[in-house]
Amino acid sequence: MRIATRWWPLLGLLGIAAAFLLAPSAPSAPVANTPPKLTPIKAIFIPRFFETSYTASATDTDGDKLKLSWQLSPPVVDPNCKKFATVSPKQAIWHHGDQDGCNHAVQGPRGHRGVVRFLVYDGFWTCTEIYSGTLTGTGTGGAVCLKTLPPPPPARYSCTGSQIKLFDNSNGGGVQNGGKPPSFSTNGKAYCLASITTYHWNNGQGKTPGTIGLTGSSTAGPFAAKGSSGQGGAPNVNWTVNLPTTKPVVINGTYTCQDSDPASWSQDQQSGGNGFCIVYVVNAVKKAGSGTTTTTKTTTTKKPTTPAKRSNKLAIKATPDSGNPPLTVTLTLSSPAVVQWRVDFGDGQSKVGIGRPPATLTHKYAAKGDYKPRLSVITSPTAATASSVTTNVQVGTALMAFTATPATGNPPLKVTFALGTIVQSITTWSLDFGDGQHTGGGGKPPASVSHTYTTAGSFRATFVVKPGHYALVAAFAQVTVGGGTPPTLSLTAAPTSGRHPLAVTFRLGSNIPGQIVSWQLQFGDGFRSGGSGRPPASVAHTYTRAGTYAAFLIVAQQQHYGGVQYIVPRGGLIVSVK
Repeated sequence: MRIATRWWPLLGLLGIAAAFLLAPSAPSAPVANTPPKLTPIKAIFIPRFFETSYTASATDTDGDKLKLSWQLSPPVVDPNCKKFATVSPKQAIWHHGDQDGCNHAVQGPRGHRGVVRFLVYDGFWTCTEIYSGTLTGTGTGGAVCLKTLPPPPPARYSCTGSQIKLFDNSNGGGVQNGGKPPSFSTNGKAYCLASITTYHWNNGQGKTPGTIGLTGSSTAGPFAAKGSSGQGGAPNVNWTVNLPTTKPVVINGTYTCQDSDPASWSQDQQSGGNGFCIVYVVNAVKKAGSGTTTTTKTTTTKKPTTPAKRSNKLAIKATPDSGNPPLTVTLTLSSPAVVQWRVDFGDGQSKVGIGRPPATLTHKYAAKGDYKPRLSVITSPTAATASSVTTNVQVGTALMAFTATPATGNPPLKVTFALGTIVQSITTWSLDFGDGQHTGGGGKPPASVSHTYTTAGSFRATFVVKPGHYALVAAFAQVTVGGGTPPTLSLTAAPTSGRHPLAVTFRLGSNIPGQIVSWQLQFGDGFRSGGSGRPPASVAHTYTRAGTYAAFLIVAQQQHYGGVQYIVPRGGLIVSVK
């Protein structure tokens, strides 16, 4: 029997990547009998700051010292939305506002959901609690606790496939020195480390290469780096280490980029003060005969369950969902009982079959692009329409491209800005040159725009597009004319610890150009101070209760395309009161 079908392109829901848990090494002491207890995770969305605050806590009846931490797997459609700051062991904030470069046009209304994990370790038990949270709500609890077991014997691996970009927190914004080490995870997968690159603009001077590496679940390096030139021919801007896969350095877990010269390591507000770091890997496959270990799961609130059956929910997920071409992607498919299925890979190729779709399909993307693989099914031979879901695969592309040539020189300096974007349905665009001048128009932006800077200074040019009724998407470029100081926003305090009542003087620094319309200083104890215009040089506040508080400085800037908020520091300025 031949089945007549009609395939309709329907918009699917965005997928959320799951977080992972890596159990710490086993203690030498006997295992305690009672695991820690965790309270349900609570999420509160704060519309004014476009952020979600998560809180949870844990206790240990055996009196063991607890180690607490957080993990977040935000929607993976736009990597710029991964802004998660740990305020304290009991509280963390996911900031997902436009000023972080988070593209709401891509994310959609469900783009603010994230899978949160709260982890606690007492030396004998490792416990986690998961909350696949909406903006505001309370998790169901149900903490899962595992007894710590001895680590397995080292596994042997072989490296196979093309290189994959595992981590990249760089951006096109203006940078300053003093980067902090950024962290990332392998999401429970083993990879062979292929290369590490860090960035040292250092005011256009670069820096003689030192060493770079990774620390965390295991240690990679430090390795001696090689330097290469960057924008405008600045020497030794990029520090790079390339590792042979014939003698694999395997990583699996949570890692932090390390650089021997943090003083010249480039960072900016968009990276949360973290130094730029790019990590490429290759899939690692365990060789036959490698050591393995078996773990036994014990839960505090629910009985062990049998292995989960294949889901009947219509879904499609891509792994990996980004990388350089040629990129081989495995699509994981799930579906209820159907009579026919079809997968459109988004690059003009497709595959069709009878009955339920397979659990996985593999496809290779040969060219750069932003692809949307779609799984479509029909449930009966007489169905007139198909049900569909989609996911996203980005191959060697970025949402916005914005470069300035030349980026430095003496006035008058004529600069040509190259503009590029893959954002669709653009209604307006604008280019703010940072010196009080700007241009823009309707529809798709031109390929390039030229502007002459007549005075000395450091200017942050901003390229913005507005897709339909969605939020703005922005990119940034730094232009230095005859020297100058890049825009800064800072918050310091003295003292930062002491007994209550503790009088603290906060010093506020801001040389952001343009019109500053308001400022606010949140002290972290429920009190705040603020006003219109630029912030004052200092603000005093007295903490009357003991606790650990995170203070934030928030500055609102009015630009011709709308308001922009800047928040420092990303993780908060910690004040400890006894």
